[in-house]
Amino acid sequence: MLKRKNYWLLFAVLLLALTSLSPSMELNTDHGSYQPRQPLDQSERPPSGVAGEIESLQIRVSLSAEEFSVLEQISKEYALSSGVSVILKNVEAEDGGAQVRDELTIGTSPDIVMLDGHSIYDLATRGYLLPVDIYQSVPGSTPLTMLIPQMQWNGYNWGVPLDIDPYVLVYSPERLAGMGFAEVPASLEQWNMLLGRLKEDPEKKRYLLAMDTQNPYGYAAVLHSMGSSLRSASLEQAQWTEAARSYLYLTSRFNKEIWELLQDGKLAVAAVPLSEWEKHGNSTLAVQMPKKQEGIPSYEVIHSRFFALPAQSGSPEAAVKWLAYVTSSKAQLEWLENTDRLPALDELYRSAQPKIGKLPMEAGWFLAEDNTPGPGSEAEWSRKAEAALGLLTGKLNAAAYEAVVQPPLE
Repeated sequence: MLKRKNYWLLFAVLLLALTSLSPSMELNTDHGSYQPRQPLDQSERPPSGVAGEIESLQIRVSLSAEEFSVLEQISKEYALSSGVSVILKNVEAEDGGAQVRDELTIGTSPDIVMLDGHSIYDLATRGYLLPVDIYQSVPGSTPLTMLIPQMQWNGYNWGVPLDIDPYVLVYSPERLAGMGFAEVPASLEQWNMLLGRLKEDPEKKRYLLAMDTQNPYGYAAVLHSMGSSLRSASLEQAQWTEAARSYLYLTSRFNKEIWELLQDGKLAVAAVPLSEWEKHGNSTLAVQMPKKQEGIPSYEVIHSRFFALPAQSGSPEAAVKWLAYVTSSKAQLEWLENTDRLPALDELYRSAQPKIGKLPMEAGWFLAEDNTPGPGSEAEWSRKAEAALGLLTGKLNAAAYEAVVQPPLE
């Protein structure tokens, strides 16, 4: 009898123990019990925003008034279809890059900013940007191959390209013929000859070249005509630039006086964006595109504009959805039609687009394999581009330029 009581007592104790353990067993099956994975770096930043809120995006761009109007229309279409409020702010195109960089460094940036493509790498490596592909639910459209090194670093994409604008050499065939040339010089020797013709008559105030001092793309186009490039420019070419400096018309790419100087024979050649030629060129002027040359990359003469996410972006998930819409093939064609700025998507150069077909070069020029920058090209570009602008503006002489562009010691 005593043994039976002991058995019942033992059974009661076991039952009580099982009852007390059951809640813990249920908790162990709950996924919420796992410790959240701590972000290791910016690329693992967790999603932001509160579910159910009407999202608002602040976007800073640097566009002309006409371009800004087109972007506003495309953005309004997105806002209507998505319900997301989009606030666009435009900064004067000439000063936009500097202002955006200042905002990024002091942490007062909007959700999306517009940047020169070649500034993406520098800002990403300094921690001022977020990787775009971390927040994308589906992969974006494929950009031109030449643009990929500008947007990639550390295995992530740090920008989304909007458009491209190659720099071209514009001249008056009639005026240039008067100086003994049928077309733009095609070597350093020929450029020296043209400079010599201008020096023969110092009483006439005439310029050899008009170039932009805001970026190095125009200078890259001139070097390309000499059979060289920004990355491979020789000391002789730097010395020629120094000797020709007093005959250079250094200005902005948006300066309309360039076209009057060309017409009046006061300017031999102008390095300008293709979009400016499309606006201001006429039948009395001619345009020369950078020609394909083995070992000379044509991508150096192309100005590209990207959208990027600042590190302080408050709504990166909503931001990448807006980016996907405004850089889609449909929106890119609308952008091309209304702004003359060329699309950044690979597929649009492989299909028969009427406006691309009317360009001074074939669509294949943009797809050429030699247009693909090599590894580490962006870091090298920043150093040599800065040196080139210093050489143009007189901050560096040829010897100092040569010292700056030499590969850094290991």
